[in-house]
Amino acid sequence: MTHPNADACDEIRLDRYLDGDLDAGEMAQMAAHIAECRQCRRQLAALTAFSQNLRDRVHDAANSVDFVALEKQVLNKALRQYRSRGGLSRFIASLKYTIPATVTAGLLLFFAYSNYVLKPPPVPSAIINSFTGSMSSVMIFETPETRQTILWYTEETDVESEPNAV
Repeated sequence: MTHPNADACDEIRLDRYLDGDLDAGEMAQMAAHIAECRQCRRQLAALTAFSQNLRDRVHDAANSVDFVALEKQVLNKALRQYRSRGGLSRFIASLKYTIPATVTAGLLLFFAYSNYVLKPPPVPSAIINSFTGSMSSVMIFETPETRQTILWYTEETDVESEPNAV
C-alpha cells in the first residue's frame, strides 16, 4: 500500500527536520506529516536514539581522556624531536640556501651599481700635442679616465725629400 504523501517520507528531509535545517514552512509540513505517518515516526525515533547514543559516547570518551597528561606527552615528544635534530645543525642546514642567495644578490647589486651607477659618461681623448716632420709623425693623446699618455709614432719615408732613402 502506497502512502498518500510519499514525498514527505523522504529520509533526507527527515534528517534535515531532525537537524533543524528546514525553513519554517517545511518544518510545519514535516511535523504534520510525522504526526500522521507511523513509518516516519519510527524512523525519527531511531534517528533520535542514534544521535543521542553517539553524543553520549563522545561525551563519555572525552571525559575519560586526561587532556593534561596527553598535552604533556605531545609536548615532550615534540621537544625530543627538536633536540634530536639539534638546534645548531638545523641552523647550519638553513644556511645552505640563505648564504648562496645572499651572495648572489650581493654580486648582482655590486655589478649593477658598478656598471650603471658609478660609470661616468664616456669622454673623448684629448690630443695634447702633435709633431709632423719629413720622416715621422708623432701625436700625444691623454685619456681622461685613466690619465694615460699615448704616443703615436708613424714613420714614413719620403723618397723625394730624403736623398739616402731606400
